[in-house]
Amino acid sequence: MEINSKTRLCCLIGHPVKHSISPNIHNTLFQKLNLNYVYLAFDIDPKDLRSTVRGFRAMNVLGFNVTIPHKINVIKYLDKIDSSAKESGSVNTVVNRGGELVGYNTDIDGIINSLKDVEYDNCGRALVIGAGGVARAAIVALRNLGLEDIIVCNRRLWRAAALVRKFRNDHLKMKAISISEASRYSRNASIIINATPIGMWPNVDETPLNSHEISRNAVVLDLVYNPLKTKLIIEAEKAGAKTITGLKPLIEQAAKAFMLWTSIDPPRELMWSVAEKTLKEIFRNEG
Repeated sequence: MEINSKTRLCCLIGHPVKHSISPNIHNTLFQKLNLNYVYLAFDIDPKDLRSTVRGFRAMNVLGFNVTIPHKINVIKYLDKIDSSAKESGSVNTVVNRGGELVGYNTDIDGIINSLKDVEYDNCGRALVIGAGGVARAAIVALRNLGLEDIIVCNRRLWRAAALVRKFRNDHLKMKAISISEASRYSRNASIIINATPIGMWPNVDETPLNSHEISRNAVVLDLVYNPLKTKLIIEAEKAGAKTITGLKPLIEQAAKAFMLWTSIDPPRELMWSVAEKTLKEIFRNEG
């Protein structure tokens, strides 16, 4: 792929971004579809977030992805956010529309598209583990799928309680609990979503729940994608539950971001192939 004076920049900002596979996915798509764009990842300290966004605006970048820990704080530096970002209160994709930076949350689409092809008890309870930007997207996704009973679990109870206050209404029953209480509710949950880094490389032996704490009737979605199969997914399989690895929502949210930047629906098969190959290489090199 030739880089020249007309090449447009897309990028990822987070802290850290060392193990992100987004550059591999998007640069492969740009090359395959003959688009004169390039995708880079930047490790941005929270104190530098404002100046980074201002720099992107000045450089007229095409757009950028946002990951931990910037998904909430980045909003104050944007010109506009769409309904998905307003609903969740977090942004993971920004598009430069003629100098106007517009924020979206494609994590919501990623989670919805990951769950829509599996059977689960729509009248059951959902357990969301985590209280950050991805947890917010998970709550919105579950609500949009028709779930009306959601438990939010987090190590810092006050953060879980803050999400409950934000999202609870007459049509959505919610409760905040600490992570030490998770097993009391997980056994009766029809959907369990891990929206924390628990189990992420290199801490691959960590899991928020063990097999005896998961119902065989549950659907377990782990938003961690490195390693390909986390300890939580392994424990859920032992319990006989349906499982969805983090690669599915990663691909789906990335595809939506790609469409927002280019107006092209990218080939999912190619994205899967690149993602799996990259993760296997990472695990082999560091394992």
